[in-house]
Order: sequence, then C-alpha cells, then structure tokens
Amino acid sequence: MPLPKVRVDVVLAYQMNDVDLPPEHGFPVRAIVPGWYAVASIKWLQRIIVTDRPFSGYYQTLDYAFWKRDGDSAELVPLTTMQIKAEIAQPVEGEVIAANSIVRVHGAAWTGGGDITRVELSMDGGARWSDTKLIDKPIRNAWRLWGFEWHTPAAAGKQTLVARATDSRGRTQPIERDPDRGTYMINHLLPVTVEVKL
Repeated sequence: MPLPKVRVDVVLAYQMNDVDLPPEHGFPVRAIVPGWYAVASIKWLQRIIVTDRPFSGYYQTLDYAFWKRDGDSAELVPLTTMQIKAEIAQPVEGEVIAANSIVRVHGAAWTGGGDITRVELSMDGGARWSDTKLIDKPIRNAWRLWGFEWHTPAAAGKQTLVARATDSRGRTQPIERDPDRGTYMINHLLPVTVEVKL
C-alpha cells in the first residue's frame, strides 16, 4: 500500500536563545518539525536517510506514540501534530492572592496545523467562561500569549482557574485526559487553584 503524500517542513536549528545549541539540546544541529511535538524533532542528528516507508525505531513506534482507536481495533501511531492547549503561567498553583483586588492572569496557547483564535478563562472551575485578550498576532506554529484582568472575590476562599483554547480549525481543548494519549499529548484542561485571602 503506498504511503500518503504529506508535506512536512523541517527546520535545522543551530542556536537556541541566540547561542550555539548546547549538547543536551542536540549540538551541533537539531532538526525541528514546526507544529509537531518536540519528541519528533530529533536531537543529535548525525545523518538523514530518505525512505519510502515509516521509520520503525523504538521511540517513533513505541515510546513517542499513542493509541488510535477505530471501533474494536487499536493501532499505535507516532506522535506528530501538536494538540491544542492553553496554559496558565500566572498565578501558579497554591498562590495566595488578595481579596477584592485586580490580578493579571496570563499564559500561552498553541496548536498544530492552525492558529489560536480564542482563549477563555474560568474562575469557578469551568462553570462560567470569559474571553481573554489575545496579546500578540497569530504566527503559524508559535505560542499565542493571552491575558485577563481578574477582579478577585471580596470573600476569602479557594478559587479554581481554568484556561481553554480554540483554534482556526474549530478545535477546543478536551475537558478530560484521554488515557490513550500516554504522557506526551497532555492537552486536557488543567486547573490552577489559588487561595484568596483578606
């Protein structure tokens, strides 16, 4: 059976943060596939072999893979395109914040094969949602920063913040973790609980 024709752009990286790549990140060069998980961006590149069939190395077939199900059958498939995700950078889990104040909640969102078009924030564990402000312009295969000015409650207590993203392909983060995705494709909603104090 012939392989489907897929165009994959590869970028060769020689530097990270304007300095030469350190050995732990693949010195002297690393191949990066934009929009794909970093585990598909091979470190310590020594040679490139062009093949007419999928590579069957350990990491690409067993470790950096997930179960794709179709009815009663399941197939282990290598990780490729990043799934949509939004993360809260501030405040952090367990942070104590002042009651009846303005707190800037901010973070980043990303997706593979599209652009982030919306990030919403819930301050009550997902019962109600508010649109955040997308800070920068969309750039394919790059993070999209977002922020929200939260007027904290006047009463003390725990508050659960949750961010969720939507992309230009209409995809939104799943609520719960998919156990077939192992530990590399974690893109479900991840709450951050903070303590509001008087």
